[in-house]
Order: sequence, then structure tokens, then C-alpha cells
Amino acid sequence: MDSSSDSAVVRTPLRTSEPDACVQAIIDKVGTHLVLGLPLGLGKPVRLANALYQRACNDTSISLHIVTALSLLPPTPASSLERRFLGPFLERLYGDQPELDYARDVVTGDLPENVTVSEFFFQAGRYLTYPEQQQNYVCTNYTHAVRDLMAQGINVIAQMVAPPQAPGGDLSLSCNPDLTLDLLPLLDLRQVEGTAVAIAAEINHYLPWLGHHAAVADTAFDLILEHPEDDYPLFPVPQMAISPADHLIGFYASSLIRDGGTLQVGIGSLGAAVVHSTLMRHQQNATWKRLGEALEMSSRCPLAEAIGGREPFVKGLYGCSEMMVDGFIHLLKAGILKRRVYDDPELQAKADRGDPVPEQQGVVLHGGFYVGPASFYQQLRDLTDEERELISMTSVNYINDLYDHRFGNQALKVAQRRQARFINSAMMVTLGGGAVSDGLEDGRVISGVGGQYNFVAMAHELKDARSVIALRSTRESGGETVSNIVFSYGHCTIPRHLRDVVITEYGIADLRGKPDEAVYLALIAVADARFQPQLLEQARNAGKVSRDFRLPEDWQNNTPEAVAKALAVCGDDAFPAFPFGCDFTDVERILGKALTWLKSETATRRGTLATLCRALATDPGHPGLQPFLKRMDLAGAFSPKARLDRRLVALGLLQTGAVSSSNENHH
Repeated sequence: MDSSSDSAVVRTPLRTSEPDACVQAIIDKVGTHLVLGLPLGLGKPVRLANALYQRACNDTSISLHIVTALSLLPPTPASSLERRFLGPFLERLYGDQPELDYARDVVTGDLPENVTVSEFFFQAGRYLTYPEQQQNYVCTNYTHAVRDLMAQGINVIAQMVAPPQAPGGDLSLSCNPDLTLDLLPLLDLRQVEGTAVAIAAEINHYLPWLGHHAAVADTAFDLILEHPEDDYPLFPVPQMAISPADHLIGFYASSLIRDGGTLQVGIGSLGAAVVHSTLMRHQQNATWKRLGEALEMSSRCPLAEAIGGREPFVKGLYGCSEMMVDGFIHLLKAGILKRRVYDDPELQAKADRGDPVPEQQGVVLHGGFYVGPASFYQQLRDLTDEERELISMTSVNYINDLYDHRFGNQALKVAQRRQARFINSAMMVTLGGGAVSDGLEDGRVISGVGGQYNFVAMAHELKDARSVIALRSTRESGGETVSNIVFSYGHCTIPRHLRDVVITEYGIADLRGKPDEAVYLALIAVADARFQPQLLEQARNAGKVSRDFRLPEDWQNNTPEAVAKALAVCGDDAFPAFPFGCDFTDVERILGKALTWLKSETATRRGTLATLCRALATDPGHPGLQPFLKRMDLAGAFSPKARLDRRLVALGLLQTGAVSSSNENHH
């Protein structure tokens, strides 16, 4: 194990089991003007962060500015049906975990005037209607976050860490070395120059220990908070259902991955779909090829033939991803994630030539941070020593760009990242090839830029790399289906001059280096057929497509029905909604479909009235409905509102096939 703290200041940490003692020591060291840097996502030390925040709430002489990203909170039910459905589920997942008090007070509007929270990446959609958070949002690339945190004047860092593997050993930054590894030497320099800083660690025994760059000596910290009796489970992000459209997108993406190459994927159902199809290509190759034949990949997707592959992985892949998603562990266990890279240029050169190299010195994955389901955290805790050594959690500035870094220079990075496929998702894509991933055209931020721009730009710098933007062709908005491929939009995350590959459930659009007419038509070709005529007319009116062009007949096959038909050739079980496990029970999964249907049907005033009328005419007495109504605490007779909710749930269950709709009028 190598300790990578290049600290210019050797500290003798104060160890305590009391959060308030930690807070007092921080104030004694840096004063009452606190600019607190907290890690993105999982690595926030909840006990210490809450103690600092509560001290500021109780003492208005303290100025507290929290600078961070992804302040994770459980979802908040918005309706009575959501409360009935999510209440038991949320208690099951989050009942043993303390919340981040400042994050909850942001949501409820209770943040005191002497506390400010600035984030550079939001939990998706969380703060869309919160003007204060929109105003305090810091727009930055992930690789510029350290620079911008320093510019905010941070004088305190607090982070959750994993305890040593043996007494006296290194601590582990584990889930969040991403920014901390580069902040530590900068804060040391700031202290040497005369500015007081405090660096605090909160040990949590639930956090998996990971070594290499993430291993740091305790002398990197001024304060260490440890009280095992108060340790809490890690915040879980449940698996999201993979829709049929997601699965086809994942299949197309898996066809672009070159054996012996490099892979980056993001969080969410699209990333999980990519991993699932990649596993299928390796483990069930005949089934994978059957779908490719049904989709006529050889003729319809020439890019896959040119740069991808159809066979199982022999050389294997190397993962280089700012986020280590749980899918990488599945790829590791399956023997796909196995191409080792080396931090020594000579060893890397030997590996590239095919010469013998000591395997124990190589890694198969560099990751910057991780967050995911509870099962993922358990998988990390259960890694063997040999498996753990294959993973290096490290600086995001090492991963997300090609510039020289103390962990490796540009030449080494280029050698490691051969045949890279950087696969990220977007909300919309314009016909010019620009991607909309983080915000709306009115300026409101949905999430953040994160590292997407970094990977897209890097794909254009590496000679054999490709950037892949994945998105569903449509979405539901206000009760209507709208296209995610649009003629133009008033905001973009990825500019059109960085256009490369776009994938929808209807195919692969290869945009790199193509003239505008070819780009516009390639994107219309992977749009939903319902929106192709309008998109084509807009392109014609702008002079981007010839007036003589007519939509080919086979483009009209871009329908949801065609998606289902294509996947059916592999059998009912080949592309499940939850291939990597599910936090919902079977009853909850069926209820979820029913509630999603109800939400869609009541998205408009007219739809709400029609649905209410249908619900009032629905008899909820069918025996097959009772387990679901019991789970929603609606099985008995309640208030008029509860009785209406009961009929609404019954209607949703009948309409989504939970029981035979022919029995809808059963008494």
C-alpha cells in the first residue's frame, strides 16, 4: 500500500470521540469565519458536518459557508399516494442513517442567514425550484473544482474516511479522494504562508478501505473524530429500473467497445444498461449476436463494425471513470475488467509491447469517487486483497484530463487510455449535435456539468477514443410525449463542435467530422418516428437539409413497439428491469408501475378529471388487489380521501396488468 499524502505539513492529530470537541478545536484554530469544503456525495462526515452546522445555527457570530456538491437526501414524497408508497421503503433504506441537517434545512427553507451553501453539482432536479440554491450554484468543470474551491477561500476540510486495516496503518479516503488529494497540498501551502486551516477526518467503519492513492497517513489531519458506536451505514442510491429503451441504448453502446480498450460510464439506468449488455456480449455471446442480427447491425450501424466488437473480451478492459459505479465490480467479477495499467512508464511500455510485466503492480480501474446501492458497498467491503489491489481511487484531475499530474504525466495517460469509450447521458441533443445535460434554457440548473465536458474533450484529443452521448429519444412532459432530439435549444452543456457519437434506442448516429446535413439527418434517423417530419421540416427551413430529401420508409420503424419486438428475440428474461438486484419488493415493483401510470394520466387537468371519474367507477374489492392495497395501508375503510386513494390505486393496478382487467367490476 502506498501513502500518497504529499503533505508539506506533518500534523499531530487531535483524536476525539466528541463532535462538539472537534468543532471547538476547528474554531480555535481558524476562527469564526468558516469556509467548509465537504466532499462530493458519499464522503461527507455527517456527525461532524451536523455539529458544525448546529454550532452556527446556535451562534450567529459564526459565518459558515459550505462549499460542496451532491448533498444527498432521501426523496421527499409529494402526494398522499407517494407518502403511502415511499414511507415504508424510505424507512427501510434510510432509517438507520442521520440526515445532513444543512441539506434538509435548505429543502425546508430553514437555513439561517449566517449559513450559505454553494454546490457545483446538484442531486438531479433537487433544487430546480429553489432560487437561493440556484443563485449560489457554482458552475465549473469537475477538473476546475479544486481551483474554484480554493478561490472561495476554504479554510476547513472535513471528510469521512475508512479506518486503518491494522493499528498504525494508513487511513483511506476511499469514496472521495477525487478532490481531497489535490486540496491537501494546496491547503498545506496556504498554512505555510500564514493562513490558518483545519483538516478533519471522521472515521466510519462502514466505509470500505481502498489503497493506492487513496491511502493517507493520519498526520495529514489536524483532527480525527472516531466513535464506532455512533457509526452509521453509507447513504444508498437504489438501483433504477432499466426500461426497454434503455436496454437497446446499452446494447448499441456495448457494440462500440473495443476489446483491450478503456471504458468510462456514468450513474443511472443508462449506465447500468451498458454494463448489462457488455456482460451479455461476454457471457451470452450467442444471445447478444441474435439481437444484433435482428437489428441488422452490420448494415445499419457501420460504426460498430469499424471501431467496436462483437466477440467476448479476451484482452479485457481498463476502467478510467471519475465515478466508480457498481457496474465496474460486475465487470471485474466477470473477468472483463482485467486489462492492467501501470503507474511506471517503463512497465506501461512493456505491457503495451506485450512483454512480461509483474501483474501485482498493475491496476484495472482508476476511479475518482463512488456512490451506489447498499449492495455495492457490501461488495467493496467483501473484495479479496487481490481484488482490492486492482482498484485505485485517485484524483479526479488525474482521471478527467490528459495534463501532467504527480501521479502520471500526459504520455503515461495516453498510453493507458487506448481505444477509450467515454459513455455519458444527456437530456436532449440538438440537430446540430450539441448536448443538453445539466440545465434548462431559462438558466435553472438540473444537476451540473461535472466531468462530462472533460471526457468529451478528451475523446477528441486521444487518437482512437470516442465520446458517446446516450439518451432516450422521448420523454413524458405534462402528460404528453415530447422528443429529446430537438432542432435547437437555448442552453447546451457540450457544444456542437465537440459532437461525436449519439445513441438512442433507435440506433447510432456517427457525427464526428461530418458536414451539417449529414449530422442533421443522422440524428433525425435515430429520433422517434412521430417527431421526424417536424424535425425534417425545421431542418429544411433552416437550409440545413435539401428540400428534395424524403424520410426513408424504414425510419418509420422507430417506435416503442419496434423496441419491444427487437428485445423479444432474446427471450423474456434476457433484458430484465433490474439485472443487478432491486431494493423494492415484488409487490412494490408492481405498485410502482401503477403509480407511474397514475402520475402520467393525471399530468394535465383534463387527465386528472378523467382519471378521477374512472377511479370512482372502479371497484377495489378484487382479491388480487388486496396485497397491494394492504402495502399502501388502504385495505380497510378510511376517510373519504383514503377511499379515493384506494380506488385510484386499484385503477392503476388494473390498467398496468397487476390483475386481469376483465375482473375490474368484481364484487
